[in-house]
Amino acid sequence: MEFTIYNLETVPEESKQALAHAQETFGFIPNLEGILAEAPALLKGSVTLWDLFETTSFTEVERQVIYLTANYENSCDYCMAAHSGLAKMIGMSQENVEALRNGTLMPDKKLQALRHFTQQMVQARGWVKDSEIEEFMAAGYSKQQVLEVILGIAIKVMHNYTNHIAKTPLDKQCDILPTLT
Repeated sequence: MEFTIYNLETVPEESKQALAHAQETFGFIPNLEGILAEAPALLKGSVTLWDLFETTSFTEVERQVIYLTANYENSCDYCMAAHSGLAKMIGMSQENVEALRNGTLMPDKKLQALRHFTQQMVQARGWVKDSEIEEFMAAGYSKQQVLEVILGIAIKVMHNYTNHIAKTPLDKQCDILPTLT
């Protein structure tokens, strides 16, 4: 099945404001958001949750660790490429980006703890052991951040699943790294 990638001229009226917001956020309309516009509630929810995740206690780099980990676990090539570009833009080290893309250990121990906890949350569908939470908190994270990881994963579930069913083409504007194999 082929999904339409909407722009500001073709978008359904109910999605127009949220799509314009996506353009303001990214400097262009990513293909994902163009597809999400088919379902105004999904696009609005995605944009709103993205903005809320930006207000969490995580740093920009930590937010990208959560996003890239969920993308890896959900095998989403589109989001892996897009977030690899975003991670590079905010100054994440190439070593950390490559580790997240390849499923290898990250050199930064605290970021690796975040990645591991996020990975466990996705794989266990939230049914992590108390020892996993304690290990995450021992690395310097808080109970608040345990819960904020859930918000980041929720955003990626919406995005990754949409990309899976829509087979979203990569954006030409992104600095795309090779996709997963």
